[in-house]
Amino acid sequence: MKKDFTLEGDFKVQEAGETANKETTDSSDAPRSSESENTLVAFPENTRSIRNADFGPFYGQGFDEITATCQRTLEKLVAESVKTKGKSLSVSTITGYWSSGFRYFAPFLSLFHAASGERLTMADLNAETIKRFIQYLRNGPLEYTGQKSCFSATKSLLRACHRFGFWLEADMKTVWPANPFPNSNKRVKGQKALSKNEKRFLIKALRVEMERIVAHSEPLTGYDLTVCVLSVALSTGMNPTPILELTIDCVQPHPLKSNLRLLVSFKRRGNATHVVSLRKSEEVSEMASVHLYAADAIDLIVTRNATTRAQFDDPNRLLVYKGTRGKYVDKPCRLTSSLLNYNINAFVDQHQLQTDDGKPLTLNVSRLRQTLLNRVWEMSGQDPLMTARTGRHAVETGNAHYWEAPPEAETNMRFLGEARVEELLSTPTIIASDRTPVASCQNVRRGHRAPKDGEPCQDYLGCFRCKSFVVTGDDLYRLFSFYWAALRNYDTFGGKRWTKYLKQVVRLIDEEIAPRFDAGLVNKQRERAKHQPHPFWRDLSMARMAI
Repeated sequence: MKKDFTLEGDFKVQEAGETANKETTDSSDAPRSSESENTLVAFPENTRSIRNADFGPFYGQGFDEITATCQRTLEKLVAESVKTKGKSLSVSTITGYWSSGFRYFAPFLSLFHAASGERLTMADLNAETIKRFIQYLRNGPLEYTGQKSCFSATKSLLRACHRFGFWLEADMKTVWPANPFPNSNKRVKGQKALSKNEKRFLIKALRVEMERIVAHSEPLTGYDLTVCVLSVALSTGMNPTPILELTIDCVQPHPLKSNLRLLVSFKRRGNATHVVSLRKSEEVSEMASVHLYAADAIDLIVTRNATTRAQFDDPNRLLVYKGTRGKYVDKPCRLTSSLLNYNINAFVDQHQLQTDDGKPLTLNVSRLRQTLLNRVWEMSGQDPLMTARTGRHAVETGNAHYWEAPPEAETNMRFLGEARVEELLSTPTIIASDRTPVASCQNVRRGHRAPKDGEPCQDYLGCFRCKSFVVTGDDLYRLFSFYWAALRNYDTFGGKRWTKYLKQVVRLIDEEIAPRFDAGLVNKQRERAKHQPHPFWRDLSMARMAI
């Protein structure tokens, strides 16, 4: 019978009785030779650098059954991935179950075994054990998001154990608590798009490297492949994993236009194939131009590294090169995410790329994706549908993670807001036909931001950046209807966009407009708009169209 014990906040053990003798229990739990005969799980080539999982050190620590079960589960997951060609789970994901999952779960099990004094089995993994594991992670050195990652990987591994029938006693509905790490995504600081100067110097450095690559004829090295990856990422905005998993036939002819090519990639998380149109240069030398033709860079890799790929386990894999270090010298190797990041840092150092304030530039593929999508967002007039289509994600995803207003947005709002207030004091009487959904306008057809083509201005959010913008007492009801709609729809509008665009508008209404009118009138119209909003501003759908 197991001893009773409790786990304190720092995971110290207090037993009801004598302290367990760890040396004695460890020696009694030494694994049989059959258990540890083969403790390695080999991982096929993948985008990560991990090539095997060694369970050997974890046998003999008092939880052999759990270790053996997790080992068999990883073996079955790898076999399943190979059989389905990665459609079940990618090998990279499975390696995460090992590196971020079991390797963090095992030290907890060791402490759990020391506290209980007996061998642990799969039956010991219940809801209470999982709660203690969560507490163990929270008291550890990992950051909040790291704790979330380790818990998620461990949970996925144990759920796979249950799916394969190795954890029969578990009830999936009661074992796992509901979201023990809430709002972890909000604690992750997203990648910041490159500024115009940072992007300009990056393109200049890539041009120099592409000129060097095109001028030679030998196979491309891992560093050369990294330069090509940066070119592809900057041109297409693709995520790192789809780029690293490109095949040699990823570039296809365009069915309609001879000067275009189609880049076909696969996104695992969306379980979908994505197609990007690429320009094709007339001459190979044009690859070194500012356009950095992605299709031609891929064609160059296909041609120059054909011999190396023929010696590789998967000859259809695009990013394959000859190794130059250790046991991989002159052997075909696949470009991994770790080597990609290493080479990117070397590229930054070699060309002395810096931020606008003179610090070394932090560069990765995700930043290039962010840069492209924000450029499309800006050039399309902040069209959410076009930008989401370019990024191949939902509009809501772009709202939350990608789109940012240009740096000058807040400055422009402040300046034009002051001009608007000055204009308000000297504005002549406004006629009814010049009223807008927000307030009023000196001339909706020929005003400051009007199209001036005879059509009325439809840029409703632009009113707050327009010199023709006018507010009268009769406009306060519509103005505050918009005000309350902005406050109510923070989440659905998108946090980043709300902060950049609407936060300043709300401030202008509170600090610049409302004080110009009688306080009683302002309070009356504010409360009316709050409880009975104008039909135009019951939500922010029209504001989204304006942006």
